[in-house]
Amino acid sequence: MIAPVATALAASVAFSTAAPALGRRLPPAPGTRVLVVGAGAVAGATFFVVGVVAFTWVARHPAIAALGPWSPAGLGRVSPIPAAAAAGATLLLAVLGARTARLALPRCRAWADVRRRCRHLPGAGPLVVVDSDAVDAFTTPQRRGRIVVTTALLRALGPQERRVVLAHEASHLDHRHAWWLAGAELAAAVNPLLVPTARTVARAVERWADEDAARAVADRRLAARTLARTALLVHGAPVAAPIEGGPAAALGLVDDDVPGRVRALLDPPPRRRRGVAAALVARTLTCVLSAAAVQQGGERLFEGLLHDYERAARAEAVRR
Repeated sequence: MIAPVATALAASVAFSTAAPALGRRLPPAPGTRVLVVGAGAVAGATFFVVGVVAFTWVARHPAIAALGPWSPAGLGRVSPIPAAAAAGATLLLAVLGARTARLALPRCRAWADVRRRCRHLPGAGPLVVVDSDAVDAFTTPQRRGRIVVTTALLRALGPQERRVVLAHEASHLDHRHAWWLAGAELAAAVNPLLVPTARTVARAVERWADEDAARAVADRRLAARTLARTALLVHGAPVAAPIEGGPAAALGLVDDDVPGRVRALLDPPPRRRRGVAAALVARTLTCVLSAAAVQQGGERLFEGLLHDYERAARAEAVRR
């Protein structure tokens, strides 16, 4: 049981270390999918492995052992996991659970806030034009999201540039980018080693929308120029009232990596890299399969303890 535990944890570290760099080498659409699915699987497998290790210590408490039933002394005698390591895993599990709740609850509140604000947006279609001096465009993340664009931004851009902005936001809406990003953030909340991976996913969904916008207008230089112009407009605009419906949970056109995204649009379209994707998949499968081996080892351990307990109980009954 120790070997699969060590393998699962090592695979988790290997995925977390390699995923950001490998993910940046992939085209943004498949890169997002591979990173989010892999991060979710690795986070779940790691949490499960830590939970199994922790249970070998928690189960030594008489009140827990009585639910089995098994002998606490017998578990301490045959468990391959040292008591100190199992106790440390119990503490780590509590810390990870608290961290997940602390990070997930604000995100849930932000999404609820978006839902509440969007009730007041005018019209019923997917596109909402808000009369505002704020230069902004974003997509709301609820199940039936909407694209919100301000009149100030529309006035500042030409017709083709408006097409780029709307195509970018439509990509966020059509491909449910907010949900992919939420999955990466949840995985990072469960496993802190995946925080850089979640940042890579945040960049990848913006690059995904950039590529869709460039294809929609059939002009990568126009898409790059529009992104740069919009960033300058957003950062150079006077302070205006915040747009109703646009809290941190919404996906917008401008982020902290505009120069890198502009450079990517000025380059040729990204090529498929099956070897890079395969490397991430291999690390994910190693972690998941090792977690399955831990689960089987835990079952064998406690089944053996249960059989020993039942034999001891029968022997005690015969003596009486």
